[in-house]
Amino acid sequence: MDSIAARLIGRRPRFFSDGWGTQSLLERLSRSPQGFALPELHEVTLSAARREGRFLVQEGRFPSPAAVGPLPASSAEARFQLLLPPNAGPRPPICVFLAASGDHGYGLRRFLARPLVSQGLGALLLENPFYGSRRPPGQQGEALRTVAELLLMFRATAVEAVALLGWLLARGHPKVGISGYSMGGSMAAYSAALFPLPAAVIPLAVAHSAAPVFTQGVLSALPDWEALGRTCGGVEAARQRLAEVLEGLAITQLPPLSNPRRAVIVAARQDGFVPSASTLRLLQHWRGAELRYVQGGHVSGLLAGRRIITQAVLDAFSRIEALQLPDEAPAAS
Repeated sequence: MDSIAARLIGRRPRFFSDGWGTQSLLERLSRSPQGFALPELHEVTLSAARREGRFLVQEGRFPSPAAVGPLPASSAEARFQLLLPPNAGPRPPICVFLAASGDHGYGLRRFLARPLVSQGLGALLLENPFYGSRRPPGQQGEALRTVAELLLMFRATAVEAVALLGWLLARGHPKVGISGYSMGGSMAAYSAALFPLPAAVIPLAVAHSAAPVFTQGVLSALPDWEALGRTCGGVEAARQRLAEVLEGLAITQLPPLSNPRRAVIVAARQDGFVPSASTLRLLQHWRGAELRYVQGGHVSGLLAGRRIITQAVLDAFSRIEALQLPDEAPAAS
């Protein structure tokens, strides 16, 4: 199934058809963040809840707090969907789910979240920059036009995800966590490493960085190697440079989790997209985290492994303490 999927993806527009992008932005974004401060959200707008089957749905939006580069105007406002169990009280635990490559809507993440919501766990689905309604004019599908845009999307999504985790805790949700599949799993792991407060972490089909995915796996056919090679000495030189640039955003470039026990990594045993060595590098970096497997490949593992994924999320949430927020001080008389 991974090979079939790769052939279908190979018919789509190539990534990085406009080359590397602005050099200064590329250099800045390919370095790990220094002195990262927890971003705060002050202008979140939430719609009234509507009933959809067995859960409640709210639409949310906020100005992106990402200051890592010039986001396109279409991406400046972040959007999300909040799925809540109707009988779990106003502030249930919430897991943030980040988008896999090509997940322009919320369908894939709703598939993952539905059994969790039925067990009392809410889900927040963030629409990341450059995707869906936040896609810039002229971009075809998920094919970002430059490497700099890929780095910008990755870092901006991480900033927004970290801000949302803090916002959820501030609203009174006692436990928060973060997950995602494939690209979403890598961004979830990266975000978790930046978040200073306790959170469950469940990266699914995750690579330690995007470098092996774009340069080694079946998805190495996605980049427009000729466009990248025009300015750096040919296709092979472009492949090496892309690996070096993407490695700068590796999760292993960030400090390990303070409590790796709250992380449950789920991998597919025959993953054709993510090399197993890449997942094991993350596991080694997060020494103390747990690794579980689903049968099958990158595509079939997602479809057949939902029960295992659901249990991994529930178990990770059980390993963190509920945050006890201080009571508000009484108003002065």
